[in-house]
Amino acid sequence: MSGNRTPPAPPITRTDLRRYRIRRLWAITALVLGAAILVGAQSRLPTEPSKGGFLRIILKRPPEKPPVWFSHQLHEERRVDCHTCHHDYQGKRNQWRQGMPVKKCQTCHALGTQVGRPDVKNAFHRQCKGCHLKRRQQRRKAGPIECQDCHRET
Repeated sequence: MSGNRTPPAPPITRTDLRRYRIRRLWAITALVLGAAILVGAQSRLPTEPSKGGFLRIILKRPPEKPPVWFSHQLHEERRVDCHTCHHDYQGKRNQWRQGMPVKKCQTCHALGTQVGRPDVKNAFHRQCKGCHLKRRQQRRKAGPIECQDCHRET
């Protein structure tokens, strides 16, 4: 019976442990990277804009004016940087960058007034009209600043 004994395993050295840990780290990295690629391939970019459409704000009362027609394509053609409009302020700095998810404006700008933050209507007016006025002052092609030019029926 003593002839069927298996010989003892050789001792595990530090080099063997190091190699094992490195292989395990590479395997985990490959799995995480593969999962990220699969998730990314199945969804479009979170900041890929629609070419044109209405900016609709859900109100608790009937709207006083028609919705605003907004064209991402026109703004892209005029080389307006995405972060000019899309923002995520941390203190006084805009932390939002191309490729980051875009939140609905109402997420931060409520329908009513908040301390230190404009409501959604005033946020749009300040952002859009303010930019259009600034471009006009610079004698550059600019968007509308009159109510009926933005708030219009299709």
